Amino acid sequence: MKKLTANWGLKLISLIFAVIVWFLVTNIDDPITSVRYTNIPVTLKNANLITDQGQVYTILDGSDTISSVTLYAPRSIIDSLSQNNVIATADIQELSGLNTVSIKVTTNKYSDKIENIVTSSDVVKLSVERKASKSLVLSATTSGSIADGYIIGDVTTEQNMIRITGPESVVNSVASASVDVDVTGFTSNIGTDADVELFDAEGNNIDTSLVNMNIKSVRVNVVIYETKYVPITYAVTGEAADGYMFTGEVESSPEEVLIAGRSNVLDPVSEIKVTDEGMDVTGLTGNMAYTYDLSDYLPSGIIFGDRDYNGSVSVIVHVEPIALRTLDVNVNNVAVEGIAEGYRVSVDDSEYKTVSVTIQGLKESVDKVDPDDLTGTVNVEELIEASGSDSLTVGNYSADVKWSVPSGVRIKGTVSVYIKVEKEE
Repeated sequence: MKKLTANWGLKLISLIFAVIVWFLVTNIDDPITSVRYTNIPVTLKNANLITDQGQVYTILDGSDTISSVTLYAPRSIIDSLSQNNVIATADIQELSGLNTVSIKVTTNKYSDKIENIVTSSDVVKLSVERKASKSLVLSATTSGSIADGYIIGDVTTEQNMIRITGPESVVNSVASASVDVDVTGFTSNIGTDADVELFDAEGNNIDTSLVNMNIKSVRVNVVIYETKYVPITYAVTGEAADGYMFTGEVESSPEEVLIAGRSNVLDPVSEIKVTDEGMDVTGLTGNMAYTYDLSDYLPSGIIFGDRDYNGSVSVIVHVEPIALRTLDVNVNNVAVEGIAEGYRVSVDDSEYKTVSVTIQGLKESVDKVDPDDLTGTVNVEELIEASGSDSLTVGNYSADVKWSVPSGVRIKGTVSVYIKVEKEE
């Protein structure tokens, strides 16, 4: 017994020294160290406690992610851990009156060996509201610049409605839903999937992650048409009043129009022709003005290439007084057509060298006519028929002349010349 208690002071000092040595050796071989992990996600537990009450929550300020977590533990423990071993949870059962939930951070490995855990944030912030739903018409738009010579036709979606569900304040702020397709450089039809976007009444984007949508993307079909300019023509009917005539001029505004369609439909179209019973100059003594809706005359499958053009076209049909002018035309300008076997048929110029020809038409056209430019013909067969016999006989005849006149000019009345029929020698 004396041996055990002898030198007890020395033995106590030895024990303390042994503990210190053990502590020093332990910390030298496996010292406490730290590791820092970033962007640790927080898992919410018992979220149904909110949703079961007909409410929804929104996580504010990205607070469900901890920007940094620092672990303190022996080096051997730290070396065996990774970011995947860090577990962060927030239990909705602990929701405070300020709508915050405390974050608990631990590890799923060696949790009892961790000396300390330091986090950059310790609560998840929530916004809790009543749940609301809304249905919206889904529209489709295009952006970008299409290739020259082409335009956008119909833009359609395979679904035209969308339903959103989420916080009442967010749902109520959504005014419209649409999808957009970039058409830059395209020359043929487009079929693609496009993401649905939400907008408020001012056209500002609303974050779609704040609500649930029954569809997040939709198939969009964009029709692309080829374009070209074609003239507008008009079918004018009837005869103007005596002493007046349709000048042939139809003043049109616009004179041509940009049309669009699929190439196989567009290629054959060379004009847009207006045919209307009202475009009748019968009995008119002056110009006639009309306004038409050109869309009524577009061929099937053709549309206007300018979206801003409403199809209205203004037309003036010109009617002017007829001008008369009498010209002396040399009889040598009249030729004989046809052959009378055994006879020589010619125009007789022994009594007069010229005939009077009255022309009519627009003054501008009539004034341009040179008497030397007027030519006429007499047909032998018609001469025989007019004589009342089966063949010609020697003698002199009177025959009507068929005149060749410039465009826009007509002969007034009938002009005759003498024809001489002689036996061939």
